[in-house]
Amino acid sequence: MPTLTQVFRVLLAAMCVAVIFGCKEKKAQPQVQTPPVPVVPAEPKEPEPMPPPPMPYVPYKTLQTGTIFNGIQFKANLETEFGETAKNDRADAASYSVEMNVKVKVPKAHQSLEELGKLNDKLAVVLPGLTAALGKSKISPKFEELYGRKVNLIRTNLNRLEQLPSRHNFYDCETILELQHPVTMRRALLVQADMDVDTDGSDGDRSASIEVDSKTFQPFTSYHWAKATATPNPFLVVWEKKVRDAEAKLSDPKADAPKIKTDLKKLRSEVSDLKTWSYLLGSLDPFIVLPTSMFGGKNPYTPKIGDYCVVIVDDVLYPAIIGDAGPMWKVGEASVKLCKQINPAANGGNRSMNDLKATYLVFPGTGEKPWGAPDLTKWRTKCEQLLKEFGGYTGTLFDWQPPALPAVATPGAPGEPAVDAAVNTPASAPPAPR
Repeated sequence: MPTLTQVFRVLLAAMCVAVIFGCKEKKAQPQVQTPPVPVVPAEPKEPEPMPPPPMPYVPYKTLQTGTIFNGIQFKANLETEFGETAKNDRADAASYSVEMNVKVKVPKAHQSLEELGKLNDKLAVVLPGLTAALGKSKISPKFEELYGRKVNLIRTNLNRLEQLPSRHNFYDCETILELQHPVTMRRALLVQADMDVDTDGSDGDRSASIEVDSKTFQPFTSYHWAKATATPNPFLVVWEKKVRDAEAKLSDPKADAPKIKTDLKKLRSEVSDLKTWSYLLGSLDPFIVLPTSMFGGKNPYTPKIGDYCVVIVDDVLYPAIIGDAGPMWKVGEASVKLCKQINPAANGGNRSMNDLKATYLVFPGTGEKPWGAPDLTKWRTKCEQLLKEFGGYTGTLFDWQPPALPAVATPGAPGEPAVDAAVNTPASAPPAPR
């Protein structure tokens, strides 16, 4: 039988084992935790948009239309293509260039009464002999030559767009006809065109004060006659100053001496002319201007400076003469005197007629020599006679009244021109078309 001591030891060991296992079980139990306070999340921010990736370059073409300063329509094509490197493309002039293609319609001259009537429906009545004369009329070779010169002017100025004629000036002539009355055999040259204003001319004998309102003014006209008085031309002091200025330029070692000498020769010749001759006055004398290219030659229809002519607008006939030769490629120009009678608003910067409604009936070979000072009564009488020889006329043959000439005064002191007028000599005419 176990002793008390042994039983006590067994109980003590059992208690120790219980304590040990009790502690382990207690540690294994999960601890109860307080649930966390819920946190409301903040509104998410919109992410910043990312820039789109660069699109790959694709060659393309575009077309635009417009007009340049002189009224010419243009169509511009923009075409891109793949190049090389910027360095190489910059060195290649063809990589960034403009190609120009000018298209021009060249008109045909008409010679029918119906077409003329579209521009002036009174023309057949005003000129009863026109119908008979048109039966055997011919288109003047000067018409084709005129438009040939216009085309050549464009050709020679393709690299200078500002020098191209405007569309208005290109199409300034409807027709040029050679006419002859079948009974009287009176010849006439009919030019259908618009009407620009000519302000040229000077004459100290009749007027020492001239108003200049045109950038292309010149004191000379092709028609001229010997001076009758000692009163100097009002532009003489202006030209003498031009001579002195040109002579002073010769002292500059950097000056273009050959050109200055050429200019001096021309200026001195013009000074001599101003001392010797009197000229028509655009403001006082009714005259027309034809292109220089129309003069010369042996054709019996070729006009000459001084020939008589009649300008017809609606049913009014204006007596005049051919007083000057103008640019080789332009038709339709008359003195400001004549232009203002037709359109009071006409001046050096404003045309008398924009439309092609002016009929210039020129009687070739009728001019008289030597040329003399204008006699408007005589001019009207002569034109009336020529109209009768061409089959007569109806309507109104205008009667020019002798102008009230201003008192002739001596210009300002030497070196102080009475008129400060800048004169622009027209550019040299283009060469004849091939």
